[in-house]
Amino acid sequence: MSRICRNKKKHTHHRHKSLKGAQPAASDATHPTVGISRGSLRAPMTHVAVSLASMMLAGGTAMAQQAGTDLPTIQVEGQGGDTGYQATGTGISRIPTPLIDTPQTVNVVTQQLIQDQQATTMEQALRNVPGITFSAGEGGNQGDTPFIRGFSARGDMFRDGIRDPGWYTRDLFSIQNVEVFKGPSAFAFGRGATGGAINLSSKLPTIAVPFIEGTITGYSPFGYRGELDAGGRTGNFTGRVQAMGQDIDTAGRDNVWTKRWGVAPSFTYDFTPQTRASFSYLYQGEESVPDYGHPYLPASTYDQNTGQYTGGYNGPGVPVGPVPVSRRNWYGFNSGPLRDIVRTDTHILTGKIEHNFTNDIKLANTTRYMVVDRFVRTTAPRSLVTTKPNPNDPTRPIPLPIDQWTIGRQHFQNQTDNTLIVNQTDLNAKFDTWGLKHTFSGGIEIAQENRTNQRANLCGPTVCRTNVVDPTPQPDLTPVIWQPEQKTTADTFAVYASDQIKINRYFEVMGAIRYDNFSTDYKATDTATLLPINLSRTDNLLSYRVGGVVHPTENSSIYVAYGISYNPTAEFLTLSTSGSSNVNLDPEKNETIEVGAKVDLWGDRLSLTGSIFQIEKTNMRISSDPTDSTAVYILDGKARVQGVEIGATGKITDKWQVFAGYTYLDTEIVRTRNRAELGRHLPNTPPNSATLWTTYAVTPEFTIGGGLFYQDKAYANTTNMIYVPSWVRFDAMASYQVTKAALLQFNIYNIGDEKYYAQYYGGHAVPAAGRYASLSLKMRW
Repeated sequence: MSRICRNKKKHTHHRHKSLKGAQPAASDATHPTVGISRGSLRAPMTHVAVSLASMMLAGGTAMAQQAGTDLPTIQVEGQGGDTGYQATGTGISRIPTPLIDTPQTVNVVTQQLIQDQQATTMEQALRNVPGITFSAGEGGNQGDTPFIRGFSARGDMFRDGIRDPGWYTRDLFSIQNVEVFKGPSAFAFGRGATGGAINLSSKLPTIAVPFIEGTITGYSPFGYRGELDAGGRTGNFTGRVQAMGQDIDTAGRDNVWTKRWGVAPSFTYDFTPQTRASFSYLYQGEESVPDYGHPYLPASTYDQNTGQYTGGYNGPGVPVGPVPVSRRNWYGFNSGPLRDIVRTDTHILTGKIEHNFTNDIKLANTTRYMVVDRFVRTTAPRSLVTTKPNPNDPTRPIPLPIDQWTIGRQHFQNQTDNTLIVNQTDLNAKFDTWGLKHTFSGGIEIAQENRTNQRANLCGPTVCRTNVVDPTPQPDLTPVIWQPEQKTTADTFAVYASDQIKINRYFEVMGAIRYDNFSTDYKATDTATLLPINLSRTDNLLSYRVGGVVHPTENSSIYVAYGISYNPTAEFLTLSTSGSSNVNLDPEKNETIEVGAKVDLWGDRLSLTGSIFQIEKTNMRISSDPTDSTAVYILDGKARVQGVEIGATGKITDKWQVFAGYTYLDTEIVRTRNRAELGRHLPNTPPNSATLWTTYAVTPEFTIGGGLFYQDKAYANTTNMIYVPSWVRFDAMASYQVTKAALLQFNIYNIGDEKYYAQYYGGHAVPAAGRYASLSLKMRW
């Protein structure tokens, strides 16, 4: 094809004696690493990164060589002292308690799991976490779009505890762990966080001994990826750099490929043992082909007046799935000046100052500036035609066989530029009062986010059409006529505090509160009248969480937590004079209660968790009159999610590791004026989902592993008339320690070549990759 072109006890495991996930000792918390590619990476920033790493490490490496020593091979722990698949803490300072004492479900995809699966994106890592699905791209909604426990979380992604609102695919080359906070979370994250929040914890410059690790990976049917991680310390200066470049085809999908490159230097300077400053920069670029997948079969429609369903490929009122075509079918434009393409440039610049007043009192101030520029030109499959006119009776068209159906190509492009500047101050303190032990966290956040968005419609689905079974290329020579630009500025001021109080060895109580002042200004132009639109709204959000923890034993806990959160109208930086983003609508309110238990077994090697929970959106936005498309929206709906989640992470034996989870979700639209939605399930929420990944060290050098990922049938719209089928996928891996410094790893994905849909929403469903494999060589110097 032509291209235009991841403070509990340390648990040893002999599998980690040499290279597998290992690196030199850390001054604070070490971070398993990945590496450098050989050959051209097509990304000029990669060469800069290699040079930077060389200069950074030259002094420390020379000293080690003069001393006649080799770089040591030692046991590695992740952030918070984590090893293997088990995490004991997170990278969020606002949740400072160990996981076993934290009264909510927290899933952590650790660096070791990321490496064993050779996961490269946040979405791939989160496939390990049950209860999370991903929506497909639609219109201006691009990049990562997760759902957590039935509710959209595309505005609830964070990096090192700071909101990450950019529309892009988050690569893991500079990420240590991926953390999912379910249950009541708004006290820590602010607006949104209905089902939970996602945090990416960065690899930080904490390694004392100089090192370089590199990985080169080849993929079938075509592709390669190279990674670098290097760091060291000299005097009071500790530095680290990661770099990445890739060019990979999507197996089983015609014309779909991804090029990505990036670099992430960082350093820390210790002014005194108590005071330090750190600086980091992340650049990630991407050029890829957007994938809008396949359309659905014709669905039934509901008559609000008669209460009857009509039409539908499977009969009135019977849900339908995607059109049964080959997984390879892709309906975009693969050539020419207006071909389908995505280009993103992401820059994240962060500065942080920390001071420890005592061992138990720490103050940190972080400033971040973020820019994400995204251009996308894509094709959405719309307007399926399944009949032909009947010359004898125009009211009864003649059905066509599927191989004669046609689909429209809605060809359009978007330019979206997003900036964020934020200053966040956090205070963590542990202290005693009258025999009570406090773990306190508080802070202030000031942020401004700006977003501009502009769209051009290139070709409508009635003009650009193709056969749905056998799509053929079609040139689109439509001139580009941009629509008026939309501009949004959102200002946030927040103050928050939480305190978890240990009454005695058995009982803890906690309370947390957060106040957000969220102000939005939206400017656009009415496309019909060409008159300016200037809208503003300010919301004052007071969220909180209360709960209690009981410790039957030292290594177990039973907890209950209750909290509220809000979804303001301009949560996604859009306002209007009508619809669900109406400027006059107050925030939606969510109430969450979770009861759970956690226990660490076998010398704290294996963590077991379980919870039951309920989330209620008590004033959901609904249309005041579903029969009138111009009717105003009101806050009179209600949605409910009830569920159960269980999990197991860690080591069953010294040689056997496991990461497993299962979630059951019972969802319902409890109150609405739309009878087609009343009593229906929430979209993007499979009732059952399960994951299992396990590895076994057959010998100190040879490790094998594998797992399964399962999701139940799930609906793609609120009327439940379209769905994606249930699916199960099997993966496997094997690694061999060739030498003390070299590790060879083989991964195979989707072994059964299962055809399933990894992303979906009401307009289309995107097939996941077919069976493919990767072979990686990891080296450490």
